[in-house]
Amino acid sequence: MNKKHIQNSRRFRVYHRKIGLVFLSFFILMSITGFLLALKDVLHLKPQIAVSQTQSVGQWITLAEIDSISKQYVRESLKQDTTIDRIDIRPSKNVAKVLFVNHFTELQINLATGEIISVNSRVDTIIEKIHDGSIIDYFLTQSNISKIAYSSLVSLGFIFMSISGLFLWYLPKKIKYNKLKK
Repeated sequence: MNKKHIQNSRRFRVYHRKIGLVFLSFFILMSITGFLLALKDVLHLKPQIAVSQTQSVGQWITLAEIDSISKQYVRESLKQDTTIDRIDIRPSKNVAKVLFVNHFTELQINLATGEIISVNSRVDTIIEKIHDGSIIDYFLTQSNISKIAYSSLVSLGFIFMSISGLFLWYLPKKIKYNKLKK
């Protein structure tokens, strides 16, 4: 019985070491980007929302106007693609945040006047794409296949490393217990 535990321990050590070396760079990358994402507000990795004088909803410009203003600005001033990913409305700040699909620009537009009050890059979005593997899809495929494959492989790697690490901790204790028992 003790020989079996010793052989299993050696086998787990070899697998743990080899698979750990393969996944090490992914684990470090995910750890660093996860840390940065957790502290993105503290580290100012995302643009601060510019506060405008609050207006009632009836005095706001329409979504069509926000769409038009943002696309015109991006086309003429930034010379970038105008495909909008989303428009986030912040009623308490009187601001609409416009984010784009094919670049990391964020426009902040005053909901009352239609004035562009801020143009920034979304560093936090870049970090998030690196963290979840979708940065590959962003540059190459425009699908989610790389994100799904990356996340699945890294998750399976974490699971294997945790289980094999548990056995590497447990089996020597079991071997020592069996030796003392004899």
